[in-house]
Amino acid sequence: MSRLIAESLACLIMAALCFICGLLLEGLRLGMFCAILSLVSSMGYWRGMREGEKNEREKQRIKWKSIRERL
Repeated sequence: MSRLIAESLACLIMAALCFICGLLLEGLRLGMFCAILSLVSSMGYWRGMREGEKNEREKQRIKWKSIRERL
């Protein structure tokens, strides 16, 4: 659970930093665009990592199941 909180916090911090940089460079529109783009990319990365972990656990479960059947 703490890993989930840490990853979510990292996504929000990156979005805030992108918003501040965009705001300082061009104004509110670019700041909002950068923040939204950052959140979308971070959430896509986060979702991909979660799916990869689920797939890896499933592979391990199948592997151990086949080992137990052989015994």
